[in-house]
Amino acid sequence: MTDEEDLRRRIGQLLVFGFDGLTVPEYVADLIRTHYLGNIILFSRNVSTKEQLSALTDHLQSLAQESGQEMPLTISADQENGIVRRLPEDIPVFPGNMALGATHSPEDVYRSGVLTGRLLANLGINFDLAPVLDVNNNPANPVIGVRSLGDVAETVAELGVRFMQGLQSQGIIACGKHFPGHGDTNVDSHLDLPSIAHDRLRLESVELVPFKAAIQAGIDSIMTAHVVFPAVEPEKIPATLSYRVLTSLLRYELGFAGVLTTDCLEMNAISATVGIGAGAVQALRAGADMVMVSHHLDRQLAAIDAIVSAVRQGDLAEARIEEAYQRVQALKAKRLGATAREEWAPLLQAAKAVQVDLSQHAVTALRLTPAAQPTKDSLEKIAVLVDETTPLMAAAGGGGHHPLIKDALATVFPGLEVQEFLFPSVFDCQSEEQLSALLAQYDAVLAGINGTRNTRYLEFVKELAARPIRQATLLLRSPYDALHVKDAPNLYALYEDTPWMAEAAIRSLFGEGAQGRLPVHISEDFPRGYRV
Repeated sequence: MTDEEDLRRRIGQLLVFGFDGLTVPEYVADLIRTHYLGNIILFSRNVSTKEQLSALTDHLQSLAQESGQEMPLTISADQENGIVRRLPEDIPVFPGNMALGATHSPEDVYRSGVLTGRLLANLGINFDLAPVLDVNNNPANPVIGVRSLGDVAETVAELGVRFMQGLQSQGIIACGKHFPGHGDTNVDSHLDLPSIAHDRLRLESVELVPFKAAIQAGIDSIMTAHVVFPAVEPEKIPATLSYRVLTSLLRYELGFAGVLTTDCLEMNAISATVGIGAGAVQALRAGADMVMVSHHLDRQLAAIDAIVSAVRQGDLAEARIEEAYQRVQALKAKRLGATAREEWAPLLQAAKAVQVDLSQHAVTALRLTPAAQPTKDSLEKIAVLVDETTPLMAAAGGGGHHPLIKDALATVFPGLEVQEFLFPSVFDCQSEEQLSALLAQYDAVLAGINGTRNTRYLEFVKELAARPIRQATLLLRSPYDALHVKDAPNLYALYEDTPWMAEAAIRSLFGEGAQGRLPVHISEDFPRGYRV
């Protein structure tokens, strides 16, 4: 083997690439064969059914074996659960972080980690880009929000470690993200470059606390944040590219010895500033062990060429490549041993039971008014009211309208007559009067709120709350939306617009009781830990 080929083999083990499609494209097979690509990331675009996904991961591993790679590929996914999930629709998924935070139960979080690990292992995914360890202490955060376990650093630390331990107990590589913290930004790094201007003392007491705990508990890997931290890095350099953050702080001060991966370099915080190739080189030079380019082949090839060129020209030390390579290989040797896959039927049954259990533990009642409470015995037909404009965060993906509450009612109470009304983005007074008259014909009204920017819809829901009808308002994602409808007679926080949380809310509304408590502080009316 030539020195050039040996260098390319080592560089290939430091790359994390993604692709489009449900099968392996020929160019990806070529990347594995000729560039010794050692790590793959999968997204929802790569997933259809559990059978398809298992076949895909098996094919990827067979290509790596045929290429002569000594270790299996890491095959990763952002299976945070909740709104950020990559598992097929035919597999039960668990509540996400803020819903888990609402359980206030480390044991529930551990159960979620264990079952998530078992499901991933059965699909051939061996690397979970979770848990999120960001402390969401900014209600306006557009990228973390309900992906966080809460707004108290010590709670995020305790629960994040339990999820990590659950994953790693099943042989899955866990990855804490986004170091050194993405929870107090009002800019989405998918779109721009955020900056957190707190001093070092504040970072030590909040942002770094969960990462310190995870490192002490033996987390396998950590993902960098494309965020500027002037208190650590005085230059306007995102943490992903900063030696002061990745090496001086994370390696030397915090003592992290595991694998350090970047977030995707195609996010605008990197691609629209320094660019993909330069970003890959700078990240490795700063101390990253893996660089992630999730989407486009031209950008992936640009990263490879830039790294090879930087080593040849002496701009990136070969010793740094070797150090990163050895870390990646050691992690693969530790976690990627052969494991027997489970029978699907009992595994899915166990996962569904945990999904239902955790969802019921999470849903939170913020206001209850018995006189206005819908009751199962008094209902024959029920109206569901939702806003047609629903903004989504970039990390969650998806889009479009889904009849979430209507479907949940049909699942929990089959046979009940349910009519959904969409409140349009442009609405006049006459239309509102007509809608009010229509709603009056139903035994109860359930209104859903999901981060809407439609102020007229919020006003309509508030006006509805003042009427003497049976009704409930469901906060389908952000609990901070309670500020818009704090006088709703019956108000529930779901923390995510997922079928399992909607079904838990319906069961709670009609008698099973909501067990969750707020994991974040909203206001004096709704303090952290609150429930009716």
